[in-house]
Amino acid sequence: MYKDSQFESLKNKQSIHLETTQYPRIGKIKMENFAFDNIKTSLVKEDKVSELPDEIKSKIDDFENIIVFKDGNIIYTNLNENFNSIKITSLFDALDNNDQEVLSLLEEHLQTLDDDRLVTLNKTHLNSFLYIKVPRNQIIKETLKVYILGSRDLAHMTLINLETNSELTIVEHLESLQSIRFNYISETYVKDNAKLNYIAIDRLSDNTTAFIGRNGYVQNDASLVYALGQLNDGNTLSKNHIKLIGRNSYAESRNVLFTDKDNTHIVLINMEHLAPYSVGFINNHGIVKDKGYLFVDGVGKIHRGMNGSNSQQSTSIINLSDEARVNANPYLLIDEYDVNAGHGAAIGKVNEDQLYYLMSRGLYKRDAEKLIIFGFLTPILELITSENIKTSFINTIDKKLSDD
Repeated sequence: MYKDSQFESLKNKQSIHLETTQYPRIGKIKMENFAFDNIKTSLVKEDKVSELPDEIKSKIDDFENIIVFKDGNIIYTNLNENFNSIKITSLFDALDNNDQEVLSLLEEHLQTLDDDRLVTLNKTHLNSFLYIKVPRNQIIKETLKVYILGSRDLAHMTLINLETNSELTIVEHLESLQSIRFNYISETYVKDNAKLNYIAIDRLSDNTTAFIGRNGYVQNDASLVYALGQLNDGNTLSKNHIKLIGRNSYAESRNVLFTDKDNTHIVLINMEHLAPYSVGFINNHGIVKDKGYLFVDGVGKIHRGMNGSNSQQSTSIINLSDEARVNANPYLLIDEYDVNAGHGAAIGKVNEDQLYYLMSRGLYKRDAEKLIIFGFLTPILELITSENIKTSFINTIDKKLSDD
């Protein structure tokens, strides 16, 4: 068991605060039924390995320019020289090396109190931390692939910091090696004139209960694109909150959501305009089958004085089962006149005209349905440069569609 007294004392502060916090109120859903509080974590230090076990290899789609992060440890890296300028540090690295930059950021995070019980649970039980920093003026053309794996309960935080004029594309995979409690938060800072493409593919296993919170902060003339594929086999609450805090900042939240079996997936997206001439788009494409329940809230908020801003959102969901349930709620909260804003939502079966057209060309109904549904993948697929990862993503969707 690995311990650090200062780190533990900060978590104890959060544990005391936990007694006064509540779960977020989401429609008529009873958050207590998901038993997020049952998470039990520990700090266990592991060494790096030269060769990955077969169990882990089976979870990896592309072995070029990767970091494999398991149970709070960086256990394997394969990065070429183009990534030498990037700082990548785990919690154990920071504690062992007394890395004051990372420890100060972690301390600041743990000292901040939050009213959301799910966030406080993350801080109370934190046993996994990853820091990624791209220095000023560094443009990384190749994609960084990060695999975050859990074989035991995880309360994880990833902190991504893009300094001024830097660029990066990251593909993040969340995978569980068995059924666990998974509480995950990422904080992303995109500074002036920086650009980040953040692709995330969540494929947590059956009976894994997960909270996944991703928060982005976008400064002047900077760009953040989230392309998130939620393909989990367990109950999941996902919260994405992007704050456009700089003039001419730009952000997108592209979400592919697949809910099946008898799982509940709750997806909350908040695009908040806190600077003039900021632009934000929310684009949700969902698929629901079996007895799944998909709940989607999208909020575009333009504050007073943020003139010239543009907030748009659209939600399209295909329901493949009479027993599945969908609840989609697009909201616009506008406190300024000189803005552009719009929203829309559509829920229904596979388009009959498209289906008829494809079947008239000789396709069986199931193949025609799959072809139409694969069109929903475009928001994520067009950002993935790795053919291996793209193929694996498609295969995951295909398997879910084929399972009875």
